[in-house]
Amino acid sequence: MSEVNKTKVTRQKKRLSKSALVLIIGILIIAIPIAIFLAILGISALQTGSPRLGSRFNNDLNPEISNSQVEALTSELKAMSSVEEVEVILAQGQLRIFVDTDDNMSDEQFDSLLTSVYSKVNSSLPIDTYFTATDTEKMYDLAINVYTKAQASDLDADSSRKYKLLHKNSKEDTYQIDDLANPKNPELAAQLQGNNEINTEEETEGSEESNNN
Repeated sequence: MSEVNKTKVTRQKKRLSKSALVLIIGILIIAIPIAIFLAILGISALQTGSPRLGSRFNNDLNPEISNSQVEALTSELKAMSSVEEVEVILAQGQLRIFVDTDDNMSDEQFDSLLTSVYSKVNSSLPIDTYFTATDTEKMYDLAINVYTKAQASDLDADSSRKYKLLHKNSKEDTYQIDDLANPKNPELAAQLQGNNEINTEEETEGSEESNNN
């Protein structure tokens, strides 16, 4: 028998040089951010024109006030005496009520109507349930506007205009009432009103001069 001499061929593994490694790492460092940037541009281009929907009340406002409840409350308020017009708006986590009343109401009748509107709301939508926040959930805010004239421009020195706002933030324990027809600082209000009149006159004069030219 003849012996077969087996020759082992040893292959040497090729190793990358340091310069090649540095080059590859540099390319990766540059390529990855560029790829991410291009991906963001592509996603943004695909979503162009599509509205972004979101809500700051996720997992809050539980239970929710339904449209049928708003309509029922509106009907009840319209049926109250001395009420001329009623508008109830539910938006952005707030129930806003606007009640236009008889201009000849006395102060006592006006205040009684304001609290009666609040009682109607509490009967239809219990305050503790819908307008009081918990430790983990936000709830609705309440704003009840009752007035004889809505626009402040209708107010003059001898006006008997009445306008009160009953408001309760869901974080508050009880409601507050602001008298919007009678400023807490009459001098400041008069000064602001005077400045507004001066600005209005200057704008009018400026418009007339422009028209004459």
